[in-house]
Amino acid sequence: MKIVHVTYGFQLGGIETMLCNIVNEQSGLGHDVSIIVINDIVNSELRESLDDRIRFICLKRRVGSKSFVHVLKLNRVIYSIGPDIIHLHYSSIARYLFDPLRKLNVCVTLHAMCTKQNSEYLYKTRHIYAISNVVKEDIKRCTGLNSETVYNGINPELIKTKKENRQDRDFRIVQVSRLVHTIKGQHILIKAISELVGKGYEHVTLDLIGGGESLEYLSDMVKELKIEKHVRFLGAQSQSYIFEHLCEYDLFVQASIYEGFGITVAEAMAAKVPVLVSDTDGPMEVIDYGKYGYYFKNGDVEDCAAKIELFINGKNDANITEAAYMRVSEVFDVKATAANYIRKYKEIISYSPKQS
Repeated sequence: MKIVHVTYGFQLGGIETMLCNIVNEQSGLGHDVSIIVINDIVNSELRESLDDRIRFICLKRRVGSKSFVHVLKLNRVIYSIGPDIIHLHYSSIARYLFDPLRKLNVCVTLHAMCTKQNSEYLYKTRHIYAISNVVKEDIKRCTGLNSETVYNGINPELIKTKKENRQDRDFRIVQVSRLVHTIKGQHILIKAISELVGKGYEHVTLDLIGGGESLEYLSDMVKELKIEKHVRFLGAQSQSYIFEHLCEYDLFVQASIYEGFGITVAEAMAAKVPVLVSDTDGPMEVIDYGKYGYYFKNGDVEDCAAKIELFINGKNDANITEAAYMRVSEVFDVKATAANYIRKYKEIISYSPKQS
């Protein structure tokens, strides 16, 4: 099967990293896989992690450009490949496709909760996939369109697992997310750390992995709270770095205010690191509403600090962590994600106008 994935950029981030994992699996299953990247945003390390058999094409459009030349390039490349399936990872890309007779087999995955920007062009594709049941319900509520859930997947076997808790060092906490505090909620976690330090927990540290527009705001907050010794900004890191070092932490916290899934939560579960999430819909679905992790009230600094305190004092249920590890292997393995998409593609092709 010839599969073409189309995205805007290919940099370190949840969507692109997930896409990299899926296409590698699909290529490994013997399919002819291509990635078309529209904008001139390509991370070389992520690019090098692709299977050599995958065709990688960057159209090198400048971000924000309205040039029609790149629309022509996109369609020329697609028609030269002659794909059985075109899988979009942003619905707005659908407006660039030349398909007056609607003979192209096009599907799209919505990787986040609905906004006007990311859902405006969903109607242009006949096959819509959601990364969680929460996103599926949100698509229906916001647009009236039906979709199917295909969970994002990770590579559990590549993630180093935590062996034991050491009692002779700091209690280490980590959040892995883009630094966009209005969405990812890092400011909530920073304030919770400040509260804990104020209560005498001097051995608590927080590492924030990820880059983004809120770096200055969050750095200033850390300085104002005088907790510079307790909080580090590690910047964007590669998937291999994260998989190697997650196991070194005592607690993973996802403080998101809005989140459609929470792939990094699943990665922490695979590392056998206890997880604490805000009770927003996506991460709650990942931990099955408390069965495989702990949660705090979304946006509530005091509740976040109180739940972290449970872990510091060893009052959390260690059995949950082991059960969470098993859940990831059974539900969120990228092999299952890739195979699921292949099944969906075959269904699309079987009902395609080309077959009539």
